[in-house]
Amino acid sequence: MEKNELRQRIKTRLAELDLSPIEAAKAVPGLERNFIRDFLEGKKQSFSAGKQPLVAAALQWTVADLVGPPPRRTSPGAPKLAMVPLLDRVTAGRLRSPASQIPIDDVPLLAFADLGRGEFFALTVDGDSMDRYSPEGSIIVINRAERSLVNGRCYVFSIKGETTYKMWQGGTNPHLSPFSTNPLNKPVFFKPRDLEVIGRVKRTILDL
Repeated sequence: MEKNELRQRIKTRLAELDLSPIEAAKAVPGLERNFIRDFLEGKKQSFSAGKQPLVAAALQWTVADLVGPPPRRTSPGAPKLAMVPLLDRVTAGRLRSPASQIPIDDVPLLAFADLGRGEFFALTVDGDSMDRYSPEGSIIVINRAERSLVNGRCYVFSIKGETTYKMWQGGTNPHLSPFSTNPLNKPVFFKPRDLEVIGRVKRTILDL
């Protein structure tokens, strides 16, 4: 297979998974975090047979998928469904202690298509500080496995055991930013030792 063809297939696969090359590589023990990115950028011209299983795992492929013909696409009419537990409510306003953080047996399960790889749970939004993305009463799906902070992305955070849904803004003065139509909502500042990232918000669902 031509290297450029393989690079394009890998780029397409990463887009399907909604993962960056570094995010995909970091999920596989033994694979350097920059390995896939360096290959896509031409810094690496090839990879050894020993790396093939690791790269394939990062792309959620088999080795045959990686080195052989392009994998057959699944029918568009049959998307992959994930059953996600709806655990609790999260404030998009003031901080609040959640009623539950760990999935239990007696919770409703919601079906979502094409979430990609991760460990997901859902929360209902209270408050209006994120209403440009997630109005009050909407449901957000959180990937517990994705905690690396990226500017402008939205996460559920815990500060001293109290949770909030906000947009991350790093830099010299990092803070949790609202994304709201209500000017009364203000950024949340914190001491680094008090902050825990629970997971990245992947999707918002709102019934009309």
